[in-house]
Amino acid sequence: MLVYIENEVKNNPQVLRFIDKFKNIDVIYVDNYKNLFDKKIPNWNIEKSIIFAELKWNCLTQAPEDYGHEKFSYFLKNSLNCIFDCRYCFLKWAFQNDFQVYFVNYDDMKKEIVEALEKYILCYSELVLEWKIWNWKLQIPKKLRFYSSDYSDNLWMNWFSNFVQEFVPFFENLDEAMMEIRTKSTNIQPLLDLWFIPKNTEIAFSLNPQELIEKYEKWVASLDDRIQAVNTLLDKWFKVWLRFLPLLPVENYQQIYWDFINYVKQNVDMSKISSTFASWLLYTKADYLNILKKDPYFDIMYLLEENEDGFVREKKEIRDWFYNQFRQLDKKCMVCLDS
Repeated sequence: MLVYIENEVKNNPQVLRFIDKFKNIDVIYVDNYKNLFDKKIPNWNIEKSIIFAELKWNCLTQAPEDYGHEKFSYFLKNSLNCIFDCRYCFLKWAFQNDFQVYFVNYDDMKKEIVEALEKYILCYSELVLEWKIWNWKLQIPKKLRFYSSDYSDNLWMNWFSNFVQEFVPFFENLDEAMMEIRTKSTNIQPLLDLWFIPKNTEIAFSLNPQELIEKYEKWVASLDDRIQAVNTLLDKWFKVWLRFLPLLPVENYQQIYWDFINYVKQNVDMSKISSTFASWLLYTKADYLNILKKDPYFDIMYLLEENEDGFVREKKEIRDWFYNQFRQLDKKCMVCLDS
């Protein structure tokens, strides 16, 4: 295994732990990871594409309003590029190559998370004060949410990043925060090895019909394996979410998703699921055009249309059909960025 390490992080505890764990590796030290990551390099063997680096900009990006549970939330970026190869994923066109980048300056990330939370609490307190003075009816969210795994699959990548061991206990000390770890893997052992059941971390499994997984989601865990992981965590009293995304308007999609929803009902106790979330294909216009440029024969792309809000997504009648079906599975099912 060939591993690139920035000189600034060669003595970082996460890097040293990795080197000690994976003995048979060749290490090359570099001054700046971007000298590799920003170059167009042909796809290499995935085992030879690991970079450890320092994140020199913010790890938090504010999520769009109504992205999920609350109007105000953050994406947490601790790594770049996903080990999986989903044909529809925006990450396939976001970077110049397939190198897996792991940012290891966790203390800096934690400090930024705490600062964002303190700012949120201060704003929350001021709103409460105004509400008491003017008796306004304000709906104030209870927790500030942090969505991890939008730039990589943190649960699978835990083999290299130690993300679970570092961040799940950290969030346990932040009562006003909630972290989501979204995954298509079944690498739940690091969670089971914790000495507690997290109250401030929820595990969100992305699910799709098996025939669509086989067609569009290369190297991910099967539907049955993911459901088994879901049930294992539920049995251990973990907070588990189900994420039905992206919903794909393939030929005969109505029958495919009817069967899929019934299969989920039969194999998962929905009363134990903390929440559900549905989302179709959703791109900015720039991402959409990049996808068409690099994958012009991806037929599903031609079933999308640009909306007034600037996003490119499926037609409204298709979205409404999907939404109605998943509301029957869970009447509280949330929809991502859609009225």
